[in-house]
Amino acid sequence: MTRKGSRRANSVRLAGTGPVPPRPLLFVDHGLEAEEGRVGPHEHLTRTEVLALLPTSPLWPSRGSKADRDLAHMRLLNAAKLLDWLAAHPGDGWQERWQAAGADNGKEFVLAAVLGDRQSEGQRNGLVAGLNCLMASRIVLPGYAFLRGYKALRLFKDVQQMFPDGDLDLIREHGAGLGMTPRHIDEGLRLISAMILHTGRDLHELTAEDLFRVRALGRRLRGEAFVGTHTAWELLRGVGVIQSKETLKDALRYGQRPTAELVDSYNIQSTVIRTVLVRYLDERRPGVDYGTFRGLVQEPAGVFWADIEAHHPGIDTLRLPDDVVDGWKQRLVTYVHSKSGEVKERRNRIDVMMRVRGFYLDIQEWAHEDPFWAQWAVPSPITRGDGAGNHKIYKQTTARMHQRVRERLPHLPLLIQTAERAHREAAALLEAARATPFNEIFEHDGVSYVRELLKVNQIPSRLDHGSPHVYIRQAGATGRRINQSLAEDDAFWPWAVIETLRHTGVRAEELTELTHLALISYRLPETREVVPLLQIVPSKSNEERLLLVSPELASVLATIIKRLRDANGGKIPLVARYDSHERVTGPLLPHLFQRRPYWQPQVMSEAAVKHRLDRTLEATGLCDQAGQPLNYTPHDFRRMFATEAVTGGLPVHIAARILGHKTLTTTQAYLAVFQDDLVRTYRGFLDRRRADRPQDEYREPTEQEWQDFQQHFELRKVSLGTCGRPYGTPCQHEHACIRCPVLQLDPQQQPRLIAIIRNLRERITEARANGWLGEVEGLQISLNAALAKLTNLNRATTDGRPQLVDLGMPLFTDLPRQGRNLDEQEFS
Repeated sequence: MTRKGSRRANSVRLAGTGPVPPRPLLFVDHGLEAEEGRVGPHEHLTRTEVLALLPTSPLWPSRGSKADRDLAHMRLLNAAKLLDWLAAHPGDGWQERWQAAGADNGKEFVLAAVLGDRQSEGQRNGLVAGLNCLMASRIVLPGYAFLRGYKALRLFKDVQQMFPDGDLDLIREHGAGLGMTPRHIDEGLRLISAMILHTGRDLHELTAEDLFRVRALGRRLRGEAFVGTHTAWELLRGVGVIQSKETLKDALRYGQRPTAELVDSYNIQSTVIRTVLVRYLDERRPGVDYGTFRGLVQEPAGVFWADIEAHHPGIDTLRLPDDVVDGWKQRLVTYVHSKSGEVKERRNRIDVMMRVRGFYLDIQEWAHEDPFWAQWAVPSPITRGDGAGNHKIYKQTTARMHQRVRERLPHLPLLIQTAERAHREAAALLEAARATPFNEIFEHDGVSYVRELLKVNQIPSRLDHGSPHVYIRQAGATGRRINQSLAEDDAFWPWAVIETLRHTGVRAEELTELTHLALISYRLPETREVVPLLQIVPSKSNEERLLLVSPELASVLATIIKRLRDANGGKIPLVARYDSHERVTGPLLPHLFQRRPYWQPQVMSEAAVKHRLDRTLEATGLCDQAGQPLNYTPHDFRRMFATEAVTGGLPVHIAARILGHKTLTTTQAYLAVFQDDLVRTYRGFLDRRRADRPQDEYREPTEQEWQDFQQHFELRKVSLGTCGRPYGTPCQHEHACIRCPVLQLDPQQQPRLIAIIRNLRERITEARANGWLGEVEGLQISLNAALAKLTNLNRATTDGRPQLVDLGMPLFTDLPRQGRNLDEQEFS
């Protein structure tokens, strides 16, 4: 996606140590208000009518044999017991009585309430059969919590048999076509059956909102959606129950929010200020991307005004008193971390103040064209001087970036070796396990394993390989079972991520955007040689660029492409990537960094990329100077790529084009200079300079040349100080030292200089009196030069004593001539 500004808007952080603000939500969370008043289609039937309705079910036992008649009689008898128990509770219908009786507390609660403490196995089974009849006929509608603990697979299968003709087979075929395993399909069907039992609707009467509420309840009860939620969505899409082309995850995403909703998330109390903020941000919104816009909302609305209101309730004017502004600036120095609640220093506080200043200045400018802004055009409480320390903070930030590179770049080979070794070992173990029959022992790398046979191994379940999952366990051990297919996959992608990042220097967002279409070829016009190029789509700086694919990078990309093709019938699946910064889903493209954790291929997120880096770092055991585990981010690889490229001889302006930077300043901030680089570069500079200059300059000087060199410094001594002209150059001012800019004044000669100035003034007065205007002009130039020298001398001395340390002039009488040449002395 095209990005014009900052990569992302950080989570909201108020100034000071106030309450932690709400974090921006990624997914819509649905409430359960619609659950109230839920009744079935037979809510008001009498007891007799209900018992007469039950045998009309298509799943009711036939009356052909005595066993079937006995089974039917037993079901009716137990259904009657349950109806009598419900009838003893208040309510206008069966569902109200069910809830009044507390039946949703669980199956064991119902059995104990109806049968009492003494329960035989036959009585329990009979009552469960009667309960199944009431629920399948939708006399009562159980809650999801009840069904989750009910564990009645027979009931769910009965509900599925009541689907319209052919729908059950169509659902299974659709799921298999998506790559779902039979286990996944069964999980989805069980949840669909539970939705039918809970809502009292038929299959084609279910809606997307029903599934949204199931997910919301699962998250409320267990912290995550019920098993089969995403599967059920896909299966219902397959039979046309849910009319949506999106996955459940995409359908639940918030997307880009209106400006007013973003501002309201900060709970602005003043209505007039809220209106000003919304209108101001609406004016700014068209010119920036959504990620940058969320940052614009955060600072004036959250960091600035919400904090002002929190400490000064009732304020409703942009003209702020000095004490209010001063208090806010003090609180701005720190912020409360949105996750840990820890108080930390705000390093971008000057940037925040400058953006608030921009808010006020924009209003002042707009007031000239739009009368609405005139009443809000007030002086900015943030002055230009408040940004005086920004350069210092920028240099501190750059220094921290450089230090991160210096700490991490030397350890990069170990990180690469660890990732390669982990993938190589996992792949070798997987191949050895695949070559071993089920339940047989095999040995690999000195360890004995057993390849286990599970039901899932008999299912064509795909991870990313196109082969069944391979499960192993160490022979004779009671340890956990290992899904070696998943272990190999978890080892491959960290290696692929590290290799791609270090060979390209791309951002994490750009890594996840790489597609098979980004690989293009270019024919050099001179040699007609074809070279591979990698196209990087516009990202943070909206700069599209092409990278030359090195042999090492080509090998990595070819391995990824072959892996995806082998797993998907020779083709790379088309997958839509969700941009978490812009909150939009892109088109279907053959993304390279995609996995198939279940049945659906998914593009890796930036968080997944970071997670894989962290797992590899754990295996290295690297620590920083404080003994803490060394942390790498994807952006560290970008800085290390730039540093290695420039220190290796790549010009900075070419590195800037490769990285997608608009200015060299940004690239230079990425480059960390090592001490050995300084020494090596300086020595190389000296060697190149000596190679370019005449060799005669590096011969041994003659006796006469050495005497002339020493005499030059003796001849530079004049009455007012020392002449600073370089060796071998004549005096350019015909010894008019008072006018010469290279004269180095001796502080002890200040009285002489004052006398010269007095004499020049007297001579100018005499010349004017005699009409010698040409003489006046020359004397005036000398006087101005003398006055300037006196001013500079006064600045450098206090009470006639020099403030600066006089290092004196070097003496050469006691130094040997040998080994000295004019180039190395570099005297001026």
